[in-house]
Amino acid sequence: MLEDLKVIPVAAVPVEISKARRYGTFAAIMLVYVFYSFCWNTENFLRPYVAQALGLSRIEVSAFYTAQASGALFGAIILSQIADHYSRRNTLVAISIGIGLAALGVVFVVDFQTALLQRFVMGFFLGGVFGCVVSVYVGLFSATVLGLLSGLVQLVYNGGDALLSWTGRHYDASNWQHLLQIGGCGAICAGIAVWLVVPSDRHRTLAARKLGQRPALRELFEHGRWRLTGRLALMSGLNYFAFQSFNGWVTTYLREVHHYPSDTVGKLMTVLHVGSMLGAVVWGLVGDRFGRRANLVGFLLASAVAVVYMNVPPDALALGVAGFCYGFCIVSHGIWGPYFAELYPEHLRATAASIINWGRVVSLFGSLLSGWIAHEAGLQTVMYIGGATYALAGLLWWTLPETLRRK
Repeated sequence: MLEDLKVIPVAAVPVEISKARRYGTFAAIMLVYVFYSFCWNTENFLRPYVAQALGLSRIEVSAFYTAQASGALFGAIILSQIADHYSRRNTLVAISIGIGLAALGVVFVVDFQTALLQRFVMGFFLGGVFGCVVSVYVGLFSATVLGLLSGLVQLVYNGGDALLSWTGRHYDASNWQHLLQIGGCGAICAGIAVWLVVPSDRHRTLAARKLGQRPALRELFEHGRWRLTGRLALMSGLNYFAFQSFNGWVTTYLREVHHYPSDTVGKLMTVLHVGSMLGAVVWGLVGDRFGRRANLVGFLLASAVAVVYMNVPPDALALGVAGFCYGFCIVSHGIWGPYFAELYPEHLRATAASIINWGRVVSLFGSLLSGWIAHEAGLQTVMYIGGATYALAGLLWWTLPETLRRK
């Protein structure tokens, strides 16, 4: 499938910054990622509690994802171009603080309509995180370690999700809003840390303008790239739909089918995320050693493990082991950040990485579809469909070109 584009080579040492400064920068942007994950995943973690508190149906609570993903789609398109045009660091600071303020806005949520609005606004800022974060660290490290770094990014993401699960076990329908307030305060602090630690990149944008490089969304569709861009967006959409159809209902499944208390649900979800944290590093190393496409195996394995999860004996140990294995497999897509950026020119890094969020077009309606299936056919059916969708995304990944060129 190499006819779609000429793969852009990645510089060996992209930016002349000291090693200590580079790793300090990476640590600072990972702090943003912790609370990005924390706030994003409150949508599915809090589903049963918000439904109880506001008296909502499964279809109504599934609409929260549609609202959040809609905002994220707009944020991914708009904020990534602002980052490429002006400053990736400053844009990331504004995004992190915006997430925090939007999360704190949960105090105004009193019914279904205000909950949808709050999710949309927070989703707008959440959608800009991935493109900015990827564009910052891809420009600081060599291509042969980007897989490991992307694994660490995924580890941090799942660490934030695990933090949410562990913290969330103390909250229920009576005080669910407090969980979002914790995430909001953390996001604001993370934005301040990025401003203080990450070096300014204004010189990059000025140099690009002198060379006539003005990032534009249309460049992702020029020079034969439209087929590639379309496949990346579709693959991302399948991933989101699979995640929403399986992970989005896990807490509800454990609570309503197995009747576990909040404490046990939180612990089982924490185990799943610990599996993802370990898998993130392993799949990152696989991507650096065998190429970016090798990680598609993770999606195929996730599809199989999803079936196992639905058929293990109904005890916490068996579900914990199956959940750990499932979490380990689904994070193989963590390589997508640098992978997508490597497929396009340097001045389009944030915009190219944001293609991952374009897949939310599929998941916008997919979330409502999964809610309808869960309502009409049951949780088990929609979760089986989620597992099968991972396999479909893996097959589409196989059609994409490889970018890593090792001697």
